[in-house]
Amino acid sequence: MTDLGLLGPENTFHDLARKRFLPHLNHRYFNSFDEIFQALKTGEIGQALIALKNSGSGKVGNNQELIRSKGLQIVEEFELPVNLCLGSLFPNTINSIKRVFSHPMAIKETTRYFSKYSHIKFVASSSTAGAIDELRNSHDRHAGVISSSEALSQQGMLIISENIQDEVDNSTTFGLIRL
Repeated sequence: MTDLGLLGPENTFHDLARKRFLPHLNHRYFNSFDEIFQALKTGEIGQALIALKNSGSGKVGNNQELIRSKGLQIVEEFELPVNLCLGSLFPNTINSIKRVFSHPMAIKETTRYFSKYSHIKFVASSSTAGAIDELRNSHDRHAGVISSSEALSQQGMLIISENIQDEVDNSTTFGLIRL
């Protein structure tokens, strides 16, 4: 059995929280919260790290309700500062970007930053780190991604703008969940 399940891939904000608060646990990445909850129920993983709420944009999906309805318990909570960056594969400026890939929560948390750029269309992804792969696969020279500086740097992306979140002290609360 794996100690911990979390939303992947590497360098999602879930993974950054794991590295900061639970680095000693062996872990496995999942593609969705539903997969994580199922793995908890079947005993594939002993516990899970799940985003509960963001300081600026509120609850993360219906995770808190799912935890309660599935008979799971939050045994500990961690608060991770969330600084969002705009990155690209190519040397772009905010004015040359036409599409931005990211998780819906990150898009929601950067509304004010993007409000001046009505020409930009958003593409929802399963995670901020996974959005980088989607951007790469699109081969779009005028596309960007909202993600962490860690994920962008590790993937060799160019950072166009840092700390683009609406709330200066943006943070996400993660729960350590057990059956």
